[in-house]
Amino acid sequence: MPLVMAKVAMEKVEPGGAIVVLATDPEASIDLAAWAADEGYALVERAAAGWTELVLRRSSSE
Repeated sequence: MPLVMAKVAMEKVEPGGAIVVLATDPEASIDLAAWAADEGYALVERAAAGWTELVLRRSSSE
């Protein structure tokens, strides 16, 4: 579900903008990383006990 929500949110993000995804699903990091690479989005990941914070940034040159 985090991937679907991220896709919808990123459609609304202006170039250079970013979203933050908080996920408890350990597979979310893998899915979002692959999707971000395909779309050309920058991804920063931070893990904490029980959840992962992923920041997706749209290129400012889009």
